[in-house]
Amino acid sequence: MRKLNVPFLSALTLGSFVLLVSSCKDDEPPAKPKLSFSAPTLTAKESDADLEIQVVLDKAASEDITIEYSLSGDATDDASATNDPPDYEVVGEYGEVEIPKGETTGIITLNLFSDSDLEDDETIEISIEEVDSDQIEITRDDEITITVQQEDGLIVALEWGQDEGETYTDVDMDLFLWAENTSSVLVRTNYVGLSGPNYTSIRGGYTSPEFFFLPTAGVEDGALGLSATYYAGTANPMNFDITFIEIVNGDDVSTVTKSATYTLANLNEWDGDNGTDPVLIVKFKKAGTDFTDFEDIVVPGTGSRMGSSGEVTIKNKASNAGLSARIKEFLQRK
Repeated sequence: MRKLNVPFLSALTLGSFVLLVSSCKDDEPPAKPKLSFSAPTLTAKESDADLEIQVVLDKAASEDITIEYSLSGDATDDASATNDPPDYEVVGEYGEVEIPKGETTGIITLNLFSDSDLEDDETIEISIEEVDSDQIEITRDDEITITVQQEDGLIVALEWGQDEGETYTDVDMDLFLWAENTSSVLVRTNYVGLSGPNYTSIRGGYTSPEFFFLPTAGVEDGALGLSATYYAGTANPMNFDITFIEIVNGDDVSTVTKSATYTLANLNEWDGDNGTDPVLIVKFKKAGTDFTDFEDIVVPGTGSRMGSSGEVTIKNKASNAGLSARIKEFLQRK
């Protein structure tokens, strides 16, 4: 009988121990849902428009939660932009995102702006600051860095006095863009060549080159054209080039240069307020993601600005001031 009691007592003791341990585990609070970004990095192009950034829980929320976040980085958001145009804006509540009860994901939506600047990569940094529930644990994955890359497009540059012996110290030229209107007629747009410290006054005595950047996403398909006015100077003859540099994924994939010569007969110190338009001297096309069919320059017999026409506004008006280092770099590759 004694031998039978030993295993019976051992089993009873073991059972009591298991029940004790189980009881202790039942007393522990459940693990809090963990909050983080779905990824620590993201890469986009300016032309990607809306970006959706996911803030996620590893299990569903037991209540509605509101998450506060901060924005930083060298890209400028619409709310904090001052003199320079913004690079993006927050769609919806600024600085807050919600995850409803029973859900695991909140979305921060950023609207990237396509523009006419040719820039280096910029960054947007988003950091989770706090959440309005003590039942949520913020993990170490509480930041995301978004790299915004330069969008594709076309550099158009008007250059003069580039060759040996061409010391055009007093020459000033002006560059204008033309585009099709709703009647498929080429008319001058509000794009104006940029150069010097600012571009608000076209008659600024600028130095070569005058230029602009046409973003692929911002220009509609169809015919395009250019004017190049000989505003001021004494050079006779005066040689000039118009160069088209197509940019894809940050690299120049093709370069086309057209050359021509003005004389003093083409000199035209026009008045920008008298309603006249510059002469259209070269045409090209845009189809899909490509700029093509660059025609030769047609020099008018006299003048470089005459006649009149209506204007059409092309998406994303030129806004950058000064000749960027990247445009200088691309022009040097010709």
